[in-house]
Amino acid sequence: MRMIFLMLLLAACDASPAPQMMGADKVNVAVDGRDYTVWRRGAAFEVVRHGWASRAEQPGIEAVMLAVVAKVTGCTPKVDQGDSGEMRGALTACK
Repeated sequence: MRMIFLMLLLAACDASPAPQMMGADKVNVAVDGRDYTVWRRGAAFEVVRHGWASRAEQPGIEAVMLAVVAKVTGCTPKVDQGDSGEMRGALTACK
C-alpha cells in the first residue's frame, strides 16, 4: 500500500528537465488529450510525456513526441536517447 501511495505521489510531480537542460526554453503542448513539455537549449532538446500510457500506445506516442518537438522548434529532431516517456537529442535542419 505504501508503494502505491509513493508512486501516485511521484506521478503528481511536475516534470523537470535533465540537469543539462536547466534554464532552457520551455513549452507545454497538448496533443490528442496528452500533455508534453519540450525544452530547447541551442541545438539540443528534451521532451517529456505526462501521464500514463499502455504498452500498446507507446510506439504511436513516440511518433507524436517527435512531431511535437518539430512543431515547437521548427527543426528535425534526432533522438540520442529515450523512449515514450522522455526523449533527448539534437535538432537539425532548422528553418
